[in-house]
Amino acid sequence: MENIVKYLDQTLLLQDTSEKEVFDFCKQAKEYGFYAVCVQPYRVSDAFKVLRGSNTKIAAVAGFPCGSTFTDVKLLEAKICIEHGADEIDMVMNIGALKDGNTDFAKTDIQKMAELTKSNNVILKVIIETGLLTDEEKVLACKISAEAGADFVKTSTGMTKNSMPATVEDIKLMYETVNFLGVKVKASGGIKDYATAKAMIQAGASRIGTSSGVQIAQEAVFYSKLQSM
Repeated sequence: MENIVKYLDQTLLLQDTSEKEVFDFCKQAKEYGFYAVCVQPYRVSDAFKVLRGSNTKIAAVAGFPCGSTFTDVKLLEAKICIEHGADEIDMVMNIGALKDGNTDFAKTDIQKMAELTKSNNVILKVIIETGLLTDEEKVLACKISAEAGADFVKTSTGMTKNSMPATVEDIKLMYETVNFLGVKVKASGGIKDYATAKAMIQAGASRIGTSSGVQIAQEAVFYSKLQSM
């Protein structure tokens, strides 16, 4: 697949990540030309030191990984990340509110974040944590996110015991739900090789969240050379 690196959000969200690891990670992302890096809020300023002026964007997480903190806390977290150089915010939906049937709260939580991001020309991705939802709830979560102003819906944090790997079936379902509304899909969780990444893109994903971006990029080059032989 041509230019698969432009689909990749190379991800580094481990709790014990050091400053040096972030610097090395971002230098590598810039070298490979990944679309974005995704880091914890505390590490946004570190990423910015390396990526400022480059084509690689900086995504920061908010309300991560559970999504159940107060809306004002999520907003403040995102605001500081934007001030430190974040180009995108990956926020976690309040799944508990959705499960309660309190869709108004779940939607408002996202809507307020969308107002912040749009006013700062920042992309908003909403993580719906598909491993916790039925298919009906996945559709509902996607619709709520789209109506609230999200730019993307995203499968998973990959960081809780209930996080499940992204599946082609989920990507298709999410794509069919939001594509006509102008919202894109990010596949994240368990994507470790080129074949899986390619399958997600073919199913409708516009972005791939992965900690295996280098491996995927190298495999893409390998397969491209095979095809040209």
